[in-house]
Amino acid sequence: MQADQPLHTPAKKNCTFKVDGRQDGEGYLNKNDSKFGVIVIQEWWGLNESMVKTTDRIAQKGFQCISPDIYRGKVAQNREEAGHLLGGLDWEGAVKDIEGAAKHLKELGCTKVGVTGFCMGGALAIASISFSNQIDASAPFYGVCDLNTFKLENIHGPIYGHFGEKDEMKGFSSPDDAQRLVDAGTKAGKDVTVKVWPGVGHAFMNQDRPEAYNPEISQQALDEVTNWFRKIFTS
Repeated sequence: MQADQPLHTPAKKNCTFKVDGRQDGEGYLNKNDSKFGVIVIQEWWGLNESMVKTTDRIAQKGFQCISPDIYRGKVAQNREEAGHLLGGLDWEGAVKDIEGAAKHLKELGCTKVGVTGFCMGGALAIASISFSNQIDASAPFYGVCDLNTFKLENIHGPIYGHFGEKDEMKGFSSPDDAQRLVDAGTKAGKDVTVKVWPGVGHAFMNQDRPEAYNPEISQQALDEVTNWFRKIFTS
């Protein structure tokens, strides 16, 4: 199998959930007996087998996890398709889907629900905690949404963002954008912090992007985020 094949292989979805004002959503669910939930939001590729692996990694840390299918059945086969899907994204519909996933986790017994995501999913992790009071904390990775549309004044819990020191995607996920997120949080009087991980660029968490993946930093960041969620949820 090619190293990048999981990026282009659709995930085997195993759950459906209600979404206000839209057709039911679908996704991949790792269900267990934890009272804490985490929504894991896909990169611009779509809900693929790579994202299933990431979702399972987080669940193994003691959370019920769901990765909603934001593109509703579509998975990009190349960067051009991914850019087209992202460019056509219905952001309002996407955050409604994420809210539906949060409600579903609470129906499964979760008392607190956080959200994390990567690239596009990182931006949606910020947007969704601004949009929905069903989400208690957000830990976005290398992505910042339009803060004029999804205002930090409206966030319903703390944000702890993670970025790469060598990320060159200016205007979206560079270290300057990480600082822009912090500055907007300070201006809004909200709890918004970031960590810029040394020596890594964009997509450093993605096991199926060998040119970008950093196993050591990835594990450290995963531990830090899951410990942060647990601290927030028990405080």
